[in-house]
This record gives sequence, C-alpha cells and structure tokens, in this order.
Amino acid sequence: MTHDENITHSGRGLGLSRPTADGGQPFDAPTRTPRLLLRARGEVSEGVDGAWWPRTTNLTTELHDLISALTDRVGTTERVAFDWNSLSISQRGIDRQDGIEVSGPDPDQPPDIMHVFGTDGRRLDILIVGPNTDADNAFEAMQRAVGLAPDR
Repeated sequence: MTHDENITHSGRGLGLSRPTADGGQPFDAPTRTPRLLLRARGEVSEGVDGAWWPRTTNLTTELHDLISALTDRVGTTERVAFDWNSLSISQRGIDRQDGIEVSGPDPDQPPDIMHVFGTDGRRLDILIVGPNTDADNAFEAMQRAVGLAPDR
C-alpha cells in the first residue's frame, strides 16, 4: 500500500475544497490511508497503473483520500471516470468547487477500472477491488494488477 509523505497539501483542511494556485490538490493528507498499490514509478504497462481496495461500496466517500494519495503521480486531478453504482451517484463526495469532474465511464472502459485524469494530460488506470473481498484475495489481486508475484 502506498502514501507519499512528500505530497504538497493545501493546508486548509478537508472542509475547504478549492484547488490551490500552486497546483496542489484541494484536499489535505488522507483522513484514512487508502488501500492502494501502484506500479513502480516509470514502469510502463499495457495493464493498469495500480489497484485500490476501498472499504465501502460508496466509493465517493473515499475519493478525497484516493485523490490525495494519487497527486504525486497524476498531479492535480481534473476528472475521475468510473461506472459508479447507484449509492455512489446519490452520495457524491466531490463538490463542484473541488474542481474535479466526476463522470461516468469512458467508451470501452471496463466496469472495474477507474480512470483518473490530471490537468496536465496524465492518466492513471486503477483497478477497483471489491470492498467485500477478503484480505488475502484482495491483496493478491492488487499484486497481480501491478505485476508483482503474490507471496505463497
């Protein structure tokens, strides 16, 4: 799992959500570290760039924390595309003033892949591991997604 402590944060608290002029995300350090595994920096793959194992089926409640953890890789997040479930749609956790568009899936986007777009054109493809997946299977799926051999 990963969280880069060198990420520059706005210093304004999670309740104030306007992107900073210096390109930092509108969110401070995650309130709860996301269960996230990313490929090694600079590693090229035809697959996904990382895997996220959210704690609930309402992904938008954890989206601020995920975006904070991805800032070092994608820069300022502009858009998140995913096949949101009805619970996530009804309880969106990103507001307009956050400067992030939360949209449905892009054409041909698999339903278990989230696209995270930065303002500078960078994009990360993140595999979503179901929140009800048991810990061993979730970690194996995350390791496979980023090209690591699961320990057996």
